[in-house]
Amino acid sequence: MESLAATRLALAFAGLLIAGSGDLVASRPAVAESPEALQIPERLKLRADRQLLDSRRNVTVAEGDVSVQLGSSLLQADRVEFDIGFKTLYARGAVRVTRGAQSFQASSLRYNLALQEGELDDVYGVIDLAGEIPSAPVLPAPAEQQPLACPPLLPPVPDWHPHPWSVTAWGGQMIDAAFGDTFLFDGDIRPEAVLGVGLQRRIWRAGPLSLELEADLFSHIAQQQRGGEYNQNTPYADLPSQSFAEGVVGIGARLWVQPWLSFSFLEGISYNSDVSLYEKTFRDNYSKLLNYLGFEVEAAVSPDVSLVGRIHHRSGAFGTFNGVTEGSNAYLLGLRYRWGQEQDQNTTVTMPPPAGCPDPDRNRRVRATSLPQRLESVALDDGDTTVSHVATPEAATTSPLPPAEQQKLRSEAIAEIDQRIESIDLKGTFSIERRSGIPVRRLNSSVRDENRFGVVKVPQLKSLGSTQLINGTISRWRVQADRITLQANGWRAERMGFSNDPFTPAQTRIDAEGVIARDLANGDVLISARRNSLIVEDRLPIPVSRRQLIQKEEEVENRWVLGIDNDDRDGLFIGRNLKPIKIGDSTELALEPQLMLQRAIDAGSGSSPDDAGDLFGLEAKLLGRYDDYRLRAEADISSFSGVDFLDNSRYWASFGRNFELGRLGVVKTNLFGAYRYRTWNGSLGSTDIQGAYGVYGEKRGEWEQGNTRHSYLVRGAMGDYKSDRFDSDGLLQSGRASLFGSLTSTIPLWSGSTAELTPLAAHRYSPVAVVPGISLNTNVNATAAIYGTSDHQESLSFSGGPTLTLGTFSKPFLDFTQISLIGEGTLRNGASPFEFDRVVDFGTLGIGITQQIVGPLLLSTGVNVNMDPGSRYYGDVINSNIELRWQRRSYDLGLYFNPYEGVGGVRFRLNDFNFDGSGVPFVPHAPSDWFLGDQNHDDLPL
Repeated sequence: MESLAATRLALAFAGLLIAGSGDLVASRPAVAESPEALQIPERLKLRADRQLLDSRRNVTVAEGDVSVQLGSSLLQADRVEFDIGFKTLYARGAVRVTRGAQSFQASSLRYNLALQEGELDDVYGVIDLAGEIPSAPVLPAPAEQQPLACPPLLPPVPDWHPHPWSVTAWGGQMIDAAFGDTFLFDGDIRPEAVLGVGLQRRIWRAGPLSLELEADLFSHIAQQQRGGEYNQNTPYADLPSQSFAEGVVGIGARLWVQPWLSFSFLEGISYNSDVSLYEKTFRDNYSKLLNYLGFEVEAAVSPDVSLVGRIHHRSGAFGTFNGVTEGSNAYLLGLRYRWGQEQDQNTTVTMPPPAGCPDPDRNRRVRATSLPQRLESVALDDGDTTVSHVATPEAATTSPLPPAEQQKLRSEAIAEIDQRIESIDLKGTFSIERRSGIPVRRLNSSVRDENRFGVVKVPQLKSLGSTQLINGTISRWRVQADRITLQANGWRAERMGFSNDPFTPAQTRIDAEGVIARDLANGDVLISARRNSLIVEDRLPIPVSRRQLIQKEEEVENRWVLGIDNDDRDGLFIGRNLKPIKIGDSTELALEPQLMLQRAIDAGSGSSPDDAGDLFGLEAKLLGRYDDYRLRAEADISSFSGVDFLDNSRYWASFGRNFELGRLGVVKTNLFGAYRYRTWNGSLGSTDIQGAYGVYGEKRGEWEQGNTRHSYLVRGAMGDYKSDRFDSDGLLQSGRASLFGSLTSTIPLWSGSTAELTPLAAHRYSPVAVVPGISLNTNVNATAAIYGTSDHQESLSFSGGPTLTLGTFSKPFLDFTQISLIGEGTLRNGASPFEFDRVVDFGTLGIGITQQIVGPLLLSTGVNVNMDPGSRYYGDVINSNIELRWQRRSYDLGLYFNPYEGVGGVRFRLNDFNFDGSGVPFVPHAPSDWFLGDQNHDDLPL
């Protein structure tokens, strides 16, 4: 992801400097001993309080509110030196660089124009990959120059859970229920009590995530109860009283979703000192030793005391233990005490404030210097002070204040930050108004929700079921680095940060080590790094790709994929993205091998696959860019079983470019081809297009009319299709020409007031300020298709309904509720001979609800039902989905499942923003003694 900055960063600095190699024209008279010797490039425009010539070093010096125009860039600094003889440029003191929509600041800049090499110190800036670069910036007046943006001095993120040890007293009751029913509290309490004690030790953690070792000892006290049908002379005979011990050893994963609330999953083994009579008589097979699963929720009532609830489950893990397929379940309640002290391991580095900014630790910090800096120190006679060449690490400090007080101080400090950000606008595909839980059909004309190949809907399997854990498109970044070394063909940095969040402190940012950028022949930039991590909330590091190919908009992705695909992959699967393979300078192949976990589990329970190849799959993506043309080809292989390899494979590809057509604007065109392409068609469900090829073009746009927002999509396609016939067996191959048009409008009927537009209020959990109120969403779309079989189909659909939004999503509890109703009616003339595009749903109703539970935690669910009394599908549920989402301003994490399409998975998305202003440096910096002295920190320069 850090590669997103490369292209514009190199242009903004290297291009800026190379452009200034002509003669200099001063806007004020120069002060020099010999004006004739003042050789100044003619393409360089300069304004300063003072200009002079240092004849001893043959250096032109400008001091005091210096502004220099270099080509299409503007350089501002307190002092600029231009060595004409050696073609070097040196700027220091509040260095600022502006190039179009890009803006940067640094404490110093050194650049050799001849070698095209240099260094920047204390770099911070904003990079807009979609911004335009003007050809001639205007020199600002001194009063208009933007002051240096200093990083705020913030208390560190408090460590709410430093205790590595815990002990738990357990009590509970066994129940007569299947494992899945225990989560729905669907079962009968049986007369078997459980008492016990447990010991836990944390062995690893990264922010809110941790791994724990656990050992428990339980005592089971069972009264007389009814038995089962197995392993006794009289089926269902009563069982005598019984007492036995149970020991559990396992490893658990815990997630703290709030400082006081956590969820945990424990996997291990359970051993009973005697055979449980309940398990013996209610199960065909039984064993003392079984697999153990624990699902737990913990609520802290103080820093070291918590209340705990757990689902206690013993089973044979699909027959792994002596063929046992079920076991027993219980509900446990516990009282937990935590103790010990363990400092949170912060995996990121802090970047000290630049010169000119407040820095209480400046006199105690030693910073490494480069060879050019040491040579300059000698040449400029800066003194005989001994310079250390190795940076001193900053010692970690532990606050004596309790976590609640630390958080209070941090929140107060954040509220005082001058963010230098205005007019925030979300650019990304995520929008809280549209994530209302309704299964989207034609209401939203986005690329994902509409058709891809000639009015063929995008398969939800591809957009949801196989979603990568991290996936986003960002065009505007804030960047920060302690030092950047510029080179003729790129740049490098030992450590660099990137953030998509416009506010400070950033909720998400990239921390990259050993960053190297190289320009490619086609204009792209290739970035590599020793290690990259996505830092979430300054606590949780998530590894991301180490190698990226830069285009105007770049996707950010994690290597791991987790998903559910009941149709092709028989359920749960896991994938791993391999390092992309470069093919020449313009083509890249990405491979994602997959392991079918559900098939492996079923094989362990006796349902073996045909061969080992059935446990593996592959997704492959070939991307190419050739001047203005784009190639995209994908393969989806769900099994490598040699029996039906082609029946387990899906392929599709497109090749095309955008055309500028005068008043029509930009029109996207593509040639396409597909084999076994999956579509979803309402009540008809999933259908495969066995083969298709053709061409399509589309035009989309949006505009505002007062407070009403409109968006449109027009698409025409022509191709040859081979797919299932409607209402009959067999395949049909026929030509097909189609035209589709859609207009979507959002009309506000009543609007309330947003919360305060600050990072601690309106933008605390949401990328957009939530406006309470009622809006009307409408969509009108029309389709027309002609087939080679002399058939035709035309349709006109209208859908609309209200959306009620309550709350501003700025408070910790139940401060956001959104309810949507969408009704749709469709008229059809003629009928398609194909199943994949046959219009069959003439009246539908969609209901969606999204509710904040606590903090950023949202529950979103929706259902779409056929409401046409004359349809044979009347009353059928067309689609439904449920999603549990952790949502913040700059990112959201979702766990979702669509039972009707049989897909689900985990998604992590980053949001993209437009904004005005430069912001302030986002890498956190906490003074080493921030908690000493005045605890209100009124003296901190924020």
